[in-house]
Amino acid sequence: MFAWLFLWLVLGIWLIVGAFVYAAWKRRRHPARHQRWWVLGISTGIVGYCHTLAYGFVLTRPAEICGQRTLDDDYPLTHVRVDAFPPRLACYWTDSSTYGPSHPTAAGTWLLWGGAALLVAGTVAWAMALNSRTPRWARAGTVLAPAAAATIWATGVAPLMSLSTVDLRNECFRWQVTHLHSAPAGEITKTQRSVLPPAVDCIFTDGTTSLIGIETLGLSCCLTVFLICCAALRLLKTSTSL
Repeated sequence: MFAWLFLWLVLGIWLIVGAFVYAAWKRRRHPARHQRWWVLGISTGIVGYCHTLAYGFVLTRPAEICGQRTLDDDYPLTHVRVDAFPPRLACYWTDSSTYGPSHPTAAGTWLLWGGAALLVAGTVAWAMALNSRTPRWARAGTVLAPAAAATIWATGVAPLMSLSTVDLRNECFRWQVTHLHSAPAGEITKTQRSVLPPAVDCIFTDGTTSLIGIETLGLSCCLTVFLICCAALRLLKTSTSL
């Protein structure tokens, strides 16, 4: 408990010191808008990653970190889930079905996502500010589409890809219970995973369902937008050079 409070205090100090350093750098250098966002994004990401590592995310056993929930070492853990990217530690308790799991590294994860968003925003601003006759929407799309695809992959696809066979079967069972009226009613026979095309399928005795159907649609839309933007940039560049 004291370690948890100490790490939150250190995080607050990092953020305050970083804010003063950023303000001094901004006043002295007068950087462009995209440069400010790049610096903020990189700094925020570093702080978030260091805060996650400070929990012993890599160096200690996750069960010990989750055990800090109580002081008497009586913590009814059912299982612990560790995601490499984005780095996240989830502690599942006996009452997690009602109240949800706890996330000791949540602050670091949110800072990492905030830093990534600032980096993308800075890159979009830089692309749109270029001295070019190509449309701004095409330049912005070539940045936003891959960023959106990476977000979908990191949040929806990669966590399921990294699960063990037993955990994935449990995930299929939880999906079946959640979608009781629309899911296949048979037992789970096996699971299938593939990267290209991305697929995480639960095969039941009377049907097959995909756990990443919405994510696959989102990845397809991102790819379509990216190709359209690249084609627009190519065509307009060719027409201006003639």
